[in-house]
Amino acid sequence: MGSVRSAVHARLADLRIAAPAAVAWVSCAVLVGVPDSAIAVVIGGGLLVVGGIVLLTLLPRLHGGAIAVAVGLVVTSALLVVLVAVAVAVGEQRRNPPELPGDPGQRTVRLVLDRDLERGARSVAATLIATEDSAGLRVPVRLVPDVQGRGAERFAAGSTLVGTGAVEPDAAGSPTAWVVFLHGPVESRAPTGLLALTDGARRAFVRVTTQLPEPGAALLRGLAIGDRNGLDPDTEGAMETAALTHLTAVSGANCAVIVGLVVLLGRACGLPRVLRAGVAVAFLLAFVVLVRPDPSIVRATLMAVVALVVHLSGRPVRGAQLISLAVIGMLVVDPWYARSFAFALSVLATSGIVVLGPPLTDLLARRLWTPVAAAVAVPVVAQVACWPVTILLAPALPTYAVPANLLTEPLAPIVTVVGLGACLFAPVWPGAASVLAAVAWVPASAVGWVARTAAALPGASAPWPPGVPGVGLAVVVSGCVVVSCFVAAHVRLRLLLAAGVVVVLGIGLVAVPQTVVRGSVPRDWTIAACDVGQGDAVLLRSGGATALVDTGDDPERLAACLDLLGVGHIAVLVLTHYDRDHVGATSAVAASVSTALVGPTGRPADERVLRDLRGAGVEVRRAAAGTAVQLGSLRLVTLWPPRSSTASGNAASIAIRVEPDPACAGCPSAMLLGDLGEAAQRRLVGAGGAERPVDVVKVSHHGSADQDPGLYRSLGARIALIGVGADNTYGHPTRQALDMLAAAGSAVYRTDRNGTVVVAPGNDGPRVWTERSDPEPSARSVGSAGSGVGRRIDVATGARPVAAPEGPHARQEARARRREDRPGAVVGDPPRPGRARHRPRGLPRRPGRRRAPRPARRRGPGARDPRPRSRPVRTGPARHAGQSVALR
Repeated sequence: MGSVRSAVHARLADLRIAAPAAVAWVSCAVLVGVPDSAIAVVIGGGLLVVGGIVLLTLLPRLHGGAIAVAVGLVVTSALLVVLVAVAVAVGEQRRNPPELPGDPGQRTVRLVLDRDLERGARSVAATLIATEDSAGLRVPVRLVPDVQGRGAERFAAGSTLVGTGAVEPDAAGSPTAWVVFLHGPVESRAPTGLLALTDGARRAFVRVTTQLPEPGAALLRGLAIGDRNGLDPDTEGAMETAALTHLTAVSGANCAVIVGLVVLLGRACGLPRVLRAGVAVAFLLAFVVLVRPDPSIVRATLMAVVALVVHLSGRPVRGAQLISLAVIGMLVVDPWYARSFAFALSVLATSGIVVLGPPLTDLLARRLWTPVAAAVAVPVVAQVACWPVTILLAPALPTYAVPANLLTEPLAPIVTVVGLGACLFAPVWPGAASVLAAVAWVPASAVGWVARTAAALPGASAPWPPGVPGVGLAVVVSGCVVVSCFVAAHVRLRLLLAAGVVVVLGIGLVAVPQTVVRGSVPRDWTIAACDVGQGDAVLLRSGGATALVDTGDDPERLAACLDLLGVGHIAVLVLTHYDRDHVGATSAVAASVSTALVGPTGRPADERVLRDLRGAGVEVRRAAAGTAVQLGSLRLVTLWPPRSSTASGNAASIAIRVEPDPACAGCPSAMLLGDLGEAAQRRLVGAGGAERPVDVVKVSHHGSADQDPGLYRSLGARIALIGVGADNTYGHPTRQALDMLAAAGSAVYRTDRNGTVVVAPGNDGPRVWTERSDPEPSARSVGSAGSGVGRRIDVATGARPVAAPEGPHARQEARARRREDRPGAVVGDPPRPGRARHRPRGLPRRPGRRRAPRPARRRGPGARDPRPRSRPVRTGPARHAGQSVALR
């Protein structure tokens, strides 16, 4: 018990710097969103510091007392807040120089890449150093390349690019201040010096590892050099479910391994302490350049440098103080780290290990062998410290996170050290590098196997409430576990029981409603509009066969919809056109697809989608007017585009008419319009086949204003389905579109308000089931009876639907941004809970193009549970595009 008390006193002493550092961190996170307030905070904080110093000076009796300690903490906190506020004010001037006008427009730009721009990558962090009007800039930007103009080139970190592009301001508080959309070809200059050497080593290492089987090769590249490309979606999902995503790339733990190894080797060689420290710092900095810096790596590097300096001075090294100093140092250098999830998780995990690890190890050592107790304590405290923050990214409780980390953590250092050796040998001795890579591949593959096994176990991920309520419950649970490490046994038991009760409560708050919703889905549904955010994904089902029209751009939400409706196999996949909000999640379902009907391609990115489908064993067929597919009792007839058309884009979207057989009594007919605009819709009516009434219409282009009212009047659909994302700033669905649907007598169901919408046959007309009750019932132009589920369409009421606020398309493009400073994903504004990942998703679209932005991800409970897959349903051969294909 004495050791526990001493640990408590030591931890309280650490609060002298940790608490002010936390206050400064929170203040910085607020200030980067409102940087204009930084000067006022500097003045107010300065006055508080002066007042505190005067109070301590005039009242010497306070010295040594509790009041003096409290005043000292306040003064220290105020000093640190003033420091980060000054950093915000200075950084804001650098991020938004007067030379950059606020109005969007094309201009010549010169940029230096902060990270590698891989082939097919949709965005990358860069630094804007000059425009046609100014030079000497150092502005952090998110660079969105022109895929057509860039071709198949790859640019290494440190490369200088010169080209023409639109410069748009990013959202407040983003890691980058602007988004640069390049147009056309670019001039490039390769990096020099250390960056050139490391790029050559990285390329050689990639060539060596491509000969090894996946997913071990991709995990090896991630742990050795931080290359996150190439990891298949299934393994990535398994790593997320098992809470092993930190093992898909280099993190702070890898830096600790490198420093420790160099110090040990230096000691074995008899090097003096100063020389050992210098070599360790030099090697660490070179390693950071090789793997490319991330927030967790920068934090670990700062901690390692400070620790080595303190060690040289002969003073004891305290972990909590090191973490606090590293946090303050990073926030002073770049205050916008304060909102980085990677930075937060890195700091919290390290703090948990440093602060909670020793006392928990002591408690576990009473019943376990001490090394085993320490091995168990590390993943436990890391998960406890990070879990509340991860709720904002993925509202779930990873059931097997601790045992999965316990099994894989010993393997990560082996992969890192041996893989790094292979990387160093790869440019000069590929044979030796291949041998080392093969050795490192074994533990890397074991990591992947553990992740897949854990993810496949029953209940691998328990649902948890999202947002603030979920974070609050997680904080209560983590707080109970933390306090239980420092209290008596009888109090500890009560705290752990309370934590267990809160866990059961949190799971129940999601699981019970989810079970009710799943049980209420009509078993005889034939049409479903999945809630995939700002995108389209429509399911058609008949006779045990299912067709999917478009996939949206969010694999997580698409998987949740398929799981909700019990869809394990897709007989026919229709890709109406190749915008990301219609094909972005194709790779997530490709393995479950038999046949794909696609339209004409117009860009290299379009061809890549088709290559990926063929690579997954999918039969890809070109669809044009007259192409027909028999799906059970439903006949899917393509009405658009014309056979002679070679155009691509929205105007060439595949339009499908769904007609039930006469034997299918009550089955609804439908018209799916893709993203056809008004002109194309009028041509569709003129081509014939679209004038007959239907029961359901999938509204074109998410309810934009670019519609032909005559087409919708001719269709006379009783149900109008709109796939649209919540809080989108496109203004979808527009007032004009909703008024048009009301005039046509259509009941409007929107996925942003109703969630997934299901249409089933009924004796008195189609029945409509919605995942959520509409918060604004007036948003439909027909009445509905019943509760939030199983609604039945009755008669038109003429009520005006409620429109979303109008918003310009081009400006929305500029507001797309990244949540993390990592290659690939860009998260749109406003931010919403999503997953931390590194796959290229959520690309900000180019200004002036009418494309829907990808919303931030919402992970549906159970979205990662393995779905049952039915026996593959193959289509019969077709002699020509117009022949009807029967599904067996």
